[in-house]
Amino acid sequence: MNQSDLDWLKNRVAAAVDDDYYLDRGEERRIKEEAAARGIVSREIELVIREQLDEYSAVSERALVEELDRLLHQFTDNDKKLDQKEERLALSKVVNKAPGKRTGLDPRIAEEYVASFCKANGASRSTDTKKWLGSQVGLVIVAVAVVGAVIFFAMRSSKDVQAPSTVVQVNESRAVDTKAVKLNEGDRSEIDDQLRRASLYIERAQYTDPPESSAKASLDQIRQIDPDGQYRGEEVKGLASKIVDHYIKLAEKSAASNDLGAAAKWLARAKLLNRDREVILEKERALGLVKAER
Repeated sequence: MNQSDLDWLKNRVAAAVDDDYYLDRGEERRIKEEAAARGIVSREIELVIREQLDEYSAVSERALVEELDRLLHQFTDNDKKLDQKEERLALSKVVNKAPGKRTGLDPRIAEEYVASFCKANGASRSTDTKKWLGSQVGLVIVAVAVVGAVIFFAMRSSKDVQAPSTVVQVNESRAVDTKAVKLNEGDRSEIDDQLRRASLYIERAQYTDPPESSAKASLDQIRQIDPDGQYRGEEVKGLASKIVDHYIKLAEKSAASNDLGAAAKWLARAKLLNRDREVILEKERALGLVKAER
C-alpha cells in the first residue's frame, strides 16, 4: 500500500469513530469496499482498521458480534440450551467495555443477535430479557423466536423423514444413485456452520477475497456437500444472489465515475458466484463492457 492510500484509509477510519468510538458493521463494510476499489488488499485493510481502532480506543461492532457468536456456540453446541447465567455471561463479555476501550457492543444489537442465533441454531433460551432491554417487548420477541424455531425445525424434521421415499420414486424413473444425494445429520450441521461463516464473511466484506476465507469459499463448500440444494438451498442461493447484486452496484458506481476497468473487475468477481449469469451479462452490455448482440 502506498503512503497516499495509507493516509486515506487512516483518516477514513478515524472519521468514522472519532465521535462515538464505535465502528458499526455497515460503516466498516463501506470502508473496506472503498479501500478494495483503490486496490488495497484485504489483509492490509484489516490491519490498518485494527490499528486505528486501538489508537482511538474504539471498537468494531463486527468483531464484537463475532465474539458473541463464538461464546453462544460454546454454550449451546452440545445441549442446544442457553440458560440465564450463560446468556448474561456472553452479553457481559461484549456489552461491557473491555480494558482500554471506551465502549462496548450496542445492547440492542447484542440482544437482537442472541435472539437470531437461538432461532437459527434451534437453541432454547431461558433468560428474562427485560432485565437487559428494560422492556417487555424483548421478552415477547424471544418467545416468538423460540416458538418459531421449534415449529421450523419440527417442519424440517418432518420433511427430512419424507425425503427418502421421494428419492426412491426418482430412482425408479431415472436410476439415480440415492447414496450420492442423501444427507446425514453431520452434513446438515456442516451446512449450518458454513452458512453462518458465509454470513460473517459478508459482514466483513469478504465476498470472494481472500479465496480461502470468503463467503464464496463457504458457499462452494456447501455445494460440494449438497449439490442439489436439498437442505437450506434457497438460503444458499439467496446469499449468492445478494453478493452478485452487491458487485453489480459497485460496478455501476465505478462506471458512473468513468472507471470501466474497475467496473469490469467487480462484474468478474460477481461471475465467481456462479449465480445470475444472465443478469451479469446484461449489466456488462449496458455498461458497454461487451458488444450487444444484434
